[in-house]
Parts: sequence; structure tokens; C-alpha cells
Amino acid sequence: MSTRPTKVSSMPNETEGMWHQAGWATYAAIMLFGGGLVGVVNGVWALRYGAREADLVTAEGNLELWGAIALLGGAVMLAAAIAVFSGKNWGRWAGIMIAVVAIVWNVGWAEIQPIQSLIGALINISVVFALATHPVTVKRGT
Repeated sequence: MSTRPTKVSSMPNETEGMWHQAGWATYAAIMLFGGGLVGVVNGVWALRYGAREADLVTAEGNLELWGAIALLGGAVMLAAAIAVFSGKNWGRWAGIMIAVVAIVWNVGWAEIQPIQSLIGALINISVVFALATHPVTVKRGT
């Protein structure tokens, strides 16, 4: 029989008390991860086929540059998503910054693709909301 004192907590179950915040962080991480995967795939495609398809896709014919930007942005989004999944604070801030840049990017395309731009901006606004208003510090149960 153990006579060790038990830990007294201000919250009956600390892990359970944080789960209401974890849903928003999971949503934001999934959105960042999906956007990162799309960016990486588009970037790889553009770098691989840029010389052949440039005239069909862009008026400037510089698809390799756009591919490099998409690949780099996608990799950063994937890293931020993994960090948010892991509960890292820098992941939250990186995700917020990436989502803000994506909002501006989407608004810039609004004249050419208004519906897609609006949907993209709204999704990124929800990611900023999820990461900025609900800091997640979910503790693992013992």
C-alpha cells in the first residue's frame, strides 16, 4: 500500500479540459497539410514539364519559377502542418503567416478566378481563426 501523496490539480482532468481546442488545431493542420501537398505536387509537375507546357499554362512562359515557388511554399506548409499536429508553438505562428499570405494571394487572383479565390480566401481565414484563437496545449494522459 502506497502512502505517496497524490497530485492535486486545478482541473479534474487536464487532458480532457483541452480537447475542445484540439478540434480547431486539427482542422487547421489538415487544411495546411492538404494545401502543402497540392503545392508540392504542382511544383514538381511544373518543374518537370515546365519547358514543354509553359506556353499553354502561362503567358510569360516561366513555369519553372512558378513551380519552384509552389514547391517551396508547399514544403513550408507541410512543415507547419506537422508542427501544428505536434503542438509546436512555432507551427501555429508559421501557419498563421502562411494563411495570411495565401489570403492575399487568393485576393490577387479574384479578377481572374473569382469563385475559387473567394473559397480559398475563406478557407485560409478559417485557418487563421483556428490557429489564432485556440492555442492547443493538449497533454498526454498518464
